[in-house]
Amino acid sequence: MTKSARSKSDSNQTLLRFQIPNTWDETLVALLEAQGLGRAVAESTYAPGALASDAEDPSRACEVRLLTSTEGSKEVVAIVQSWFEAWGLNADQWCIDQEEHDATETDSEALWQASWRPFRCAGYVIHADFHPREGLTLRPADIPLTLFAGSAFGTGGHASTRLALKVLTEWCKDNPPIRLLDVGSGSGILAVAAALRGVKEVVGMDPDPQSAPQAAKTARANGVGTQCQFWRGGYETARGTWPAVMANLVADLLQDGARDLAQLVAPQGKLFAGGILDVHWQATCDAFASKGLQLEQKLERGRWRAGIWFKP
Repeated sequence: MTKSARSKSDSNQTLLRFQIPNTWDETLVALLEAQGLGRAVAESTYAPGALASDAEDPSRACEVRLLTSTEGSKEVVAIVQSWFEAWGLNADQWCIDQEEHDATETDSEALWQASWRPFRCAGYVIHADFHPREGLTLRPADIPLTLFAGSAFGTGGHASTRLALKVLTEWCKDNPPIRLLDVGSGSGILAVAAALRGVKEVVGMDPDPQSAPQAAKTARANGVGTQCQFWRGGYETARGTWPAVMANLVADLLQDGARDLAQLVAPQGKLFAGGILDVHWQATCDAFASKGLQLEQKLERGRWRAGIWFKP
């Protein structure tokens, strides 16, 4: 059901607000961006002053916001409605509110900053550089992790990133790996998170030219700049073998790179691979199995899948 638009004569953009169950927000944000429909932001509702937790609560509402051209807004609404129907969401589980918006008031970056709030995941408190640390609500065991706004992927909000952070926490609980390779490091969030957990040497690479400088800046801001090294390139640019490898990519890249990834994992080492939609899970498992990797654990969040593979 679509609420009526509130008009503003001097607007040339439309702000779309999608109210949906919180377990679907990450999928919607990812698909909107993957389809080139715009940069979306998601905001869940929490008690005043509380940090977002990593608890799954399907009853909690979430709002996804997207700024788009007024001319193209009807097409976006129709596309998103078709997704909701395909996902099996009932009409009373979602709502789309359209509000004409003055483009001079808020650009997409300002909208992202206004909606992005600190949240807790796997013992980390992820916050942007415009959130002062002294204003965070921290528990004694929390590890603050500062991120910078930028074009590189990885703010911690995506399902696959949250799953990866949980895996890192488990890997580093008692005996952190000495070395870790982060393939497709994006903003550097996973590499920095590993270093903050005690991994002595973390190396990350990404073909995105914006990734390495943004990741290095993130590492320095979190006091682990000397433990982390980043460069531009794909997994084929990595050398040697590693006891721990993170590959939070997408299914087609994981399948195409299965041989290279398997070669990077040291004997008795482990690979985390994420960013896999449910429909691509089995094909990804088959690709890794054909290269000698054994599935140790399957992880799920909404429609997203991830796994931990072991190399005998």
